[in-house]
Amino acid sequence: MKMDPKDYIPNDIWIALRVNDSFITVAGEPYDVHVLMDAGSCYVFGFVFSKVVDNTPPEQEVEDLFEKAWSMKRQWARKLIVPENYFAKDVFEKQAIKHGLSFETVSVSDLSLIVGPLKQSFEEDFLRQPESCLNC
Repeated sequence: MKMDPKDYIPNDIWIALRVNDSFITVAGEPYDVHVLMDAGSCYVFGFVFSKVVDNTPPEQEVEDLFEKAWSMKRQWARKLIVPENYFAKDVFEKQAIKHGLSFETVSVSDLSLIVGPLKQSFEEDFLRQPESCLNC
C-alpha cells in the first residue's frame, strides 16, 4: 500500500534510504548518498555519504544524523522505515533500536509518493551536468 505524507503526522515516522539511483563521483571515488527524512512533512534531516565499495555509511555518521534529527524537534520518532533490500539497513536499524524506534521495511514502491519528489529533485539538481559541460 502506497504511503502518502498526508496520512502521517510530522515526526511520527522517519524514513532512511539511498537517494541516488546511480552513484556520484567525489574526488574520483564513487559514492552513495543516504538520507533521513520525516514521512509526514517530507523534511530531510540530513544526509551521509558512503563509498560504493564500503556499501554502508559509517556508523558514527549515521548516529550523528539521528542526533541531528532529534535536535530539530527534541523528540524521537515512533518508527523508522527503510526500503526492502536496503543494503544499509543494519546501520540504520541499529540506531533506531538504540533510540527506541520500532523498525519496519516496506517495498520501495510503497514509498514513492513520499520519496519520489526528493529522488527526482536530487537527480535533476545534483546529478545533472552543467550546460557548459555537455560534452565532458
